[in-house]
Amino acid sequence: MTNNIRTIFRLLSFSLILMLSVSAGTVLLSGCSSTADAAKKSKSKKKKPKENLDEEDSEADSEEKGSEKPSETEKNESGNTEKEAEKDEQHGDKKKDESGRSADQIWNDLIKGNEKFIAGKHTNASFISIRKQLTKGQKPEVIILGCADSRVPPELVFDKNLGELFVVRAAGNIADPISLGSIEYAVEHLHSKVIVILGHESCGAVAATVSNEKMPTKNLSAIVNKIAPALESSKSCPLGGKMNNSCVELNVQQSAKDVLANSPIIKKAVKEGELTIIRAVYELESGKVVRLD
Repeated sequence: MTNNIRTIFRLLSFSLILMLSVSAGTVLLSGCSSTADAAKKSKSKKKKPKENLDEEDSEADSEEKGSEKPSETEKNESGNTEKEAEKDEQHGDKKKDESGRSADQIWNDLIKGNEKFIAGKHTNASFISIRKQLTKGQKPEVIILGCADSRVPPELVFDKNLGELFVVRAAGNIADPISLGSIEYAVEHLHSKVIVILGHESCGAVAATVSNEKMPTKNLSAIVNKIAPALESSKSCPLGGKMNNSCVELNVQQSAKDVLANSPIIKKAVKEGELTIIRAVYELESGKVVRLD
């Protein structure tokens, strides 16, 4: 009996030990599995920041590259601005170099500009830096006494920029007191060297004078009365006759005479060789400026 009890007790003890061992093994395996999963998760977490870091580095690199290499638009805008600045500086240097030119040299330069106008090849230049330079003052070498006709803008006809021409315009390019006062200012204070009396074909003011008809207002009469002396003794263009190019040329000559006769300042400058008067006519269709003398 006692032996049986001992045997049973041993069996129970063995079973208990076995159960405990199995349970411990399960727990151990579960722990190992959890540890492995945790390790995997830890590795994946470590990898993800690396990927994000690579992406961030890539974005940073691209941003740095972008800042180093401007877009095509920025390149074009920057390039255009620099080119425009260079053109303006060259234009200003040209004006400085040309101070002290003779009347013939100045006229030849005007004709070169006129040739560009005729060919439709105007100088493309920005006015930005020229405007800034001219805030300090102006020194135009050329005075243009021209007609107010909208078809004959001197700056375009001679392909000139801001500050290069001192333009006085009145119907029929007449040298009345106001026009003369303006010219005297340019001669006396700006020291301009050349006056171009610029007439043009089919001038309405000259045609009105040639017709010899009475003008409807005293203001219009003032214009034709200023032009009439050029035609009074003319055989090629008598008052009451037909309008032709000779009429325009005679009027240009008359304006040149009026400039000298009615302005002591201009007369003195011409006499001393400081000023030259050039007479010219603009051809409407061709765009050409023809010197008369």
